[in-house]
Amino acid sequence: MKRYIYEIRNVDCAQCAKHLETSIARIKGFENVSYNFATMKLTFETDRTDDFYPELKRTVYNAEPDAQIICEKEKRTGHKWFSIDLLLFLLGAIIGFVGLWVPMNVVASLVLIAVGMCLLLYKTAYKAMVQLFKSKNIGESLLITIAVLGAFGLGLFNTIVEEGFTAIGEGIDECLMVIILYNIGKMLEASVLASSRKSISSLMEIQPDFAMLVHGNHEHKVHPQDVKIGSIIKVRPGERVPLDGIVKSGSASVDISHLTGESLPISMSAGSQVLSGTILLDGVLEIETTSIYKESAVARIMNLIDNATDKKSKTETFINKFAKWYTLAVIGLAVLVFFGSWVIGYPLTTGLYYALILLFISCPCAFAISVPLAYFSALGKASKNGILIKGSNYLDVCAKLNRVIFDKTGTLTTGQFVVKDIITLDTKYSTQDILKFAALGEQNSIHPIARAIQHRAHGLELEEVSDFVENSGKGVSYTYNGNAVFVGNISRNSADELTSIQVLLNDKPIGKILLADSLKTNSVSLCEYLSSHNIKLSMLSGDNNQVTAHVAKTLNIQDFKSGLTPEQKYSILEEDLKNQDEGSYTAFVGDGINDAPSLSRADLGISMGLAGSPATVEASDIVVVDDDPGKIKDLHKLSKYTRRIVWENIVFALFAKILVIILELCGVVTEGMLVAVFADVGVTLLAILNSLRILQYKFGHKKKEEQPIID
Repeated sequence: MKRYIYEIRNVDCAQCAKHLETSIARIKGFENVSYNFATMKLTFETDRTDDFYPELKRTVYNAEPDAQIICEKEKRTGHKWFSIDLLLFLLGAIIGFVGLWVPMNVVASLVLIAVGMCLLLYKTAYKAMVQLFKSKNIGESLLITIAVLGAFGLGLFNTIVEEGFTAIGEGIDECLMVIILYNIGKMLEASVLASSRKSISSLMEIQPDFAMLVHGNHEHKVHPQDVKIGSIIKVRPGERVPLDGIVKSGSASVDISHLTGESLPISMSAGSQVLSGTILLDGVLEIETTSIYKESAVARIMNLIDNATDKKSKTETFINKFAKWYTLAVIGLAVLVFFGSWVIGYPLTTGLYYALILLFISCPCAFAISVPLAYFSALGKASKNGILIKGSNYLDVCAKLNRVIFDKTGTLTTGQFVVKDIITLDTKYSTQDILKFAALGEQNSIHPIARAIQHRAHGLELEEVSDFVENSGKGVSYTYNGNAVFVGNISRNSADELTSIQVLLNDKPIGKILLADSLKTNSVSLCEYLSSHNIKLSMLSGDNNQVTAHVAKTLNIQDFKSGLTPEQKYSILEEDLKNQDEGSYTAFVGDGINDAPSLSRADLGISMGLAGSPATVEASDIVVVDDDPGKIKDLHKLSKYTRRIVWENIVFALFAKILVIILELCGVVTEGMLVAVFADVGVTLLAILNSLRILQYKFGHKKKEEQPIID
């Protein structure tokens, strides 16, 4: 099957997006249909060989008449619909208000009001009719159309019968206010969506256009997908780094704000790790690539964004289903109210009036718009600040966490060892000799300890060695100037918790190198924050017990286990999840490929950084782009804030609607139609504005220097 990608614009709410996706999925031969509301991308697979585009276009139109489908290969041009809609709204509102407020003949006033109302209602009514007759969908557009036309008809009846053409009858002003407020709400909603989409689309701009490949003294432009691992590429000021890599030469200041939300430039020099998507502000860098394009940070971010809104929270999913059946129920109830009032003796006009009020009050816009919008805004806000979330359901889980289990090395600690001391055990050899012997054995390794030794030995002349053998987990051996050298036997110094590397010459110890790991930025503050929110902390590590215990003590983590294999970590997590209470949620935070099984099994998997294994990013639910533990604190705060706003909207909307219905039935409210307008459109506007607060949320944590475990 071939995979197709189209862009569909002008889909204005999550409920509409779901209806559109369902309609397209019914097309014969279409499989794995998905419409991403955030990126406006439709993807599907089919083995059809005929020209299915006209059928697809017709289906999109029938489901959402306002939608505009664009093939990815087509030239994209800006559309004018928003400006036309705004012009017609202003024209309709002005004409309607002139007819309502300017003294003139009653018939002339009615004509002006009717013209203004038609300009304001035409788009909503047209959409309602197309959806009803083409795709058999009953939605908010139909409710609004029925309510507005019903109110106008009632007002016209009152003008003719009750007022005898001497004044505008009750109901005319209400129908005009309803459609004006409804249009304002839709435009405000579109503005909020555009703002939130901009947060996500700014990440889409990190995709590089080319890579400058270096061959000796020659350079030539190639597509990033054509660059192999180990190639040398050159990046100049103003250009984006096309692939992940290690800086081989040069120095520069770089902008990583699109990746991490970090506003301050970062300095890069030889040995620095650089992610694709980074922008050079000055200087020139030559970079040795460490990934192919499809496994680079840019490609992973693009993939995460493409799937960011596919997984809905339980609250959002319930609201979407609720709105679908709720609309049908409200229409049925309004019909019962209309006929019920007539049966018990009220005039038909009174029954119609109360039925219209019920339609106004009960419209599900406040739920159907504000709840998905809140989650969508949160996803965009998180993305802009370097936290990629694969679905709104993970925001809900994060807000309800009871326990967080950490990997140690590379998660809470940097995993980047630093040489603290070099000790010679034989007076024939200096500390430089010991360092050189170690560097000769580790010069081709990418192990964190080897990298620390390589960094310390920078500038030393290292010759080729013979008989090189690497014993995984033990060390390396080789022959140098006729001598057998062994570097390894990693152990711990119990006095100061340093990592010790032994250097043996012809089986005789001649020296050792002491190294220390360091805590990551904000690891301490993160653990303090989580503990203060009654979230239990645990740590599972494959490291030595003494070092693991020392890190756990520093971070005040009481529950920890050491010396674990990836399989043992998974088994412990699996057992804990089976025994946890109903409604409890556990997160696992890791960084390496060995953490992938645990990340996948946990209620919430959080991976640290995009520079690591693709399997780790794939297995996780949330990715912290810049590897900063402080972002997990931001994530937890944002998730709780979002959930609070969602429930504020739900409770406020329900309370307002129920209150108005009770006041109407009790006869307390005299201006029933106008109050009903507020209970619908006014509440919807307030709920949308409340959701908009998420885009203004300020991330609170600040960068701090990394804290060494050992002073």
